[in-house]
Parts: sequence; C-alpha cells; structure tokens
Amino acid sequence: MRAPDPSRRNPQTTAAILDAALVMAGESGLARVSIEGIAARAGVGKRTIYRWWPSKGAVVLDAWAQRLEGRLQRRLDTAQTDDFEADLKLMVKDAWIDTIGDSRGVLASIVAEAQHDPGLAAEFRERLVNPAGTLVAERIRRAQADGQVAADINPHRAIELIYAQLYYRLLIAPGPHDEAYVDDVVDLAMRGLRPPRQDDRPVPQANAVHKNTDTDR
Repeated sequence: MRAPDPSRRNPQTTAAILDAALVMAGESGLARVSIEGIAARAGVGKRTIYRWWPSKGAVVLDAWAQRLEGRLQRRLDTAQTDDFEADLKLMVKDAWIDTIGDSRGVLASIVAEAQHDPGLAAEFRERLVNPAGTLVAERIRRAQADGQVAADINPHRAIELIYAQLYYRLLIAPGPHDEAYVDDVVDLAMRGLRPPRQDDRPVPQANAVHKNTDTDR
C-alpha cells in the first residue's frame, strides 16, 4: 500500500476526511462505509480522497492510527515500576479501555477488512501492531532481566499469550472488556510467564527411576 504523502494534503481537508471516516465506521462498521459516503460527509470530492488513500479501509486505518499516535510511548513510560505484573495491567488497561474504549467496533472492522485486503493488513501491522509489540517486548525483556518473567520465553510469543485473549473476545466470543476482565487476562498470562519455582521443575530422570524403585520395594 502506498503511504499518503502528507506534504500534498490540506490539513483542514485531511482532518475532515479522517473525522468523517472514523465517525462513520463507528456508527455502522467499516463494511457499510464507502468513499462516496466519506466524501459527502467531509464535504470533498471522491478524487480528493483517492489521491491520498487507495481504499476506504486505508482511510479508516489512517484515522485510527493517528488517534493512537503518541500514546504508545506514553504507555510504556508510565509502566516502569519494579512490578512487571502491575505495569502490564496498566499498559493493557490504557490500550484496551482508555485508548480504544467504545471504539473497539472500529478496530474489529479494520481487522475484518484486512482479511481480504493484503495492503491494508500490511499497513495495519506496520502502523499499529509492530510499534505496540516493540514497546511491550521491551518491557518484557526488562522483566526477564529482573527475574519476573522466565528467561527462555520469546517476548513476542508472550505478547500473543496476552493480547490473543483480548482479540478472541473482540472478534469471536463477545463479553465484557472492563478492568476486571483485563486483570484476569494478565493474571492468566502470568501463570505461563513466571519463572518456574524450584519445586515445580521436572525431576531428573535418574532420580525419578530411583524413586520408583524405592517405592516398589
């Protein structure tokens, strides 16, 4: 997907287009949004939109991504205590409740549209998924250095363990997205991320055989 060239945009026109796209996607879902509808609501011509964006999905994604810009780094900056689990809950709540909040339907629409639009899918990963993943992975690595997360865990697989629960609820099994749910998501994920305790480690094979032999006597 060719990225829009900001130098060619009129700021007021761009803002009107992005605002219209985001509002319409929130009202009826991306499937019912059209370039014609965005143009009419923004008071511009269709050619103006097509000059900068290749599809309605690209317009809505651009509007969505601009809404989130600046919050990713802030999210990490405020989650730098010595308690990784508390930091993680803060980061997820900020992302899923405070930032996205009632607009989760727009996110679901973008994800759905990206399933049959490879360009939109690539842009979604580049502008939203990868930047967020990089910051969360950075915090996980620090937790590994502090001994709060198992050292042999791939940070990006850990991210999947956390955020897959949220996207499953968003896309497959609807339910509450409140603070209690976020806390439960993190609590469940931490069961698999914490370093094993000494008494949880597998018994060496030689000792296991010896123990069984003693039991049989």
